[in-house]
Amino acid sequence: MSGYLKRIVSWEHALVSRLHAIEFHPFLNRLLMLFVRVGDGWVWVIVAGILYWALSWARFKSVVGQAVLAVAISLPIYWGFKYLFRRSRPYIAIDGVSARVPPLDRYSFPSGHTMNNLAVAMTLALNLPHLWPLALAIPLTLGFLRILYGVHFLTDIVGGALLGAMSSLSAHWLFPHMFPHLFS
Repeated sequence: MSGYLKRIVSWEHALVSRLHAIEFHPFLNRLLMLFVRVGDGWVWVIVAGILYWALSWARFKSVVGQAVLAVAISLPIYWGFKYLFRRSRPYIAIDGVSARVPPLDRYSFPSGHTMNNLAVAMTLALNLPHLWPLALAIPLTLGFLRILYGVHFLTDIVGGALLGAMSSLSAHWLFPHMFPHLFS
């Protein structure tokens, strides 16, 4: 490992240790943990239901179809990177850090929660521009909390965000070409 990479890893370990040491009021901590669980993806079913009622059928199919395609693009990338890098999670790599929320898999890089949530949220925002503030804030906040709760490093969140954005942009570009009948 190069000296530069060692410094980044050392800095990230210190960041996770400092953040992990933050203690919240138990009620706030429960709320934040519930918010982190929203990132598991089930909330998108509720969002799809809201979009079903708020949009025309053609628009609904286009927006939700692009979001599904964004996830379909992101998942193989996610698993490929997970098994290519096999980075240990902070609660494994750093003494005194515990997993305060259950991780969904063994490896840390990239953050799948950040990647998939940003892919879907950004796809929604590309189609419904008033959603941009939420599309960026929610997945990145979820990622930050996953650092705080000992299951990710900052570079996991940054990597997941970049890959999620790439997946979203790819789906937004590909979808009209794959399903032109929805756009005629």
